Amino acid sequence: MYTHVTCPQCGTPYTAEVHQVVDSKHTPQLKQMLLNGQLNVAVCPKCGAGGQMATLMLFHDAEYELFMVHVPQELHLNQVQREQMIGQLTKQVMDDLPPEERRAYMFQPQIMMNWQTFMEKVLETEGVTPEMIARQKKQSELLQTLMRADKDVQDVLLKERANEIDETFFAMLQQFVDMASQMQDNKQMVKLTNLRARLMTETAVGQRMEQQQMALHKLSREAKKQGGLTPAMLVNHIVANQAQPHVVDALVMAGQGALQYEFFSLFTAEIEKAEKAGDKAAVNRLTALRADLLQLYEGMQQQSKSIMQAAMTTLNTILAAPDKNQALAENAEQIDEAFMTVLVAKMHEADEKNDIAQFQALNEIHSLIYDQMERTLPPHVQLLNQLVRSESPEEQAQLLQENEQFVSDELIQLIDQVMEQAGERGQDDLNGRLQSVKSLILARL
Repeated sequence: MYTHVTCPQCGTPYTAEVHQVVDSKHTPQLKQMLLNGQLNVAVCPKCGAGGQMATLMLFHDAEYELFMVHVPQELHLNQVQREQMIGQLTKQVMDDLPPEERRAYMFQPQIMMNWQTFMEKVLETEGVTPEMIARQKKQSELLQTLMRADKDVQDVLLKERANEIDETFFAMLQQFVDMASQMQDNKQMVKLTNLRARLMTETAVGQRMEQQQMALHKLSREAKKQGGLTPAMLVNHIVANQAQPHVVDALVMAGQGALQYEFFSLFTAEIEKAEKAGDKAAVNRLTALRADLLQLYEGMQQQSKSIMQAAMTTLNTILAAPDKNQALAENAEQIDEAFMTVLVAKMHEADEKNDIAQFQALNEIHSLIYDQMERTLPPHVQLLNQLVRSESPEEQAQLLQENEQFVSDELIQLIDQVMEQAGERGQDDLNGRLQSVKSLILARL
């Protein structure tokens, strides 16, 4: 729902969206916004002032049987008002759930007056314990102290509190860097960049991260030069960094797609080379690593199989539905890359079998998905898609005339970006179409 807000800073009235129910299963996007501090945040469109709005919020996680309501003290509700509003929220959630998902614990929601306690309960459903929260709070305080401190104070803090500087600490630092960049605060950017550079060279975790980044950059550069990552390339880089497990882990995560039969065949050949050279330490290290990688590969295969089976089930459900649009809306969370892969594969299969009815049914779903996706895109992106699909220069000219308000330098910049991507992928036909569209737009500009 939407509520009217008056900016306390400049007095500007505006509307802001408010969500009072967050369900981990049915509205995971709202849970993510809650965790990111982005839910129920009002920002004045005139002066930019704002913050989190005070409103009742019901949180539900069926897996943990957690059903609780945060009641902000700022609302100054008496007991009758509080019980009435909580009752309305509870009824709303129960009415929206299928009968088989309703449980007894939902009739007695936990009441949370303190926001921090409420959020700690939410975080526990993500595996974040109170101890972890306390540690991150200490890390945040340390980071802000380091940002303000001179070199001598930093020296002392880095020595005394080195155990608090880990990957999470660097992630926090990156958030501050991003914020300073968005606000164009150059002074703060310089300070943060210098601090990060020092931490990268003077802390154990920073040195590990730098080694990982260098190795990944080297792999990425070679893959780009050779037109893509190959199993042989990944084997060479892993073998070259075999003495640094943290670097190997990063390389494997980045190159999972190259874990194929050819990879393991080449990796076994490297073990045999080490055996012939009499390097027992390398043989033991590589043999243990191969076993770990095989286990990872088998897990990935099983996970991929499960994902594809789930995608196939969703596709069959949509195919059987009388209203395809409604079925797509009801299964929106399942329309992902795996689903599209299965859909395109089934379209190809139906085409090869000359099963016209099946192909048309699948193609209808494919078209509906792209129509829905396109409606969510910015207008100038929609226009570019229409221009690329146009059959003739006359049709393109007509589209440009009808959408003259979007014919701008921004559209040219978008075309240049897409052309660069098309060039990298070898999509010459698309590049040609884009160049033709660009020429028409430049002529108008």
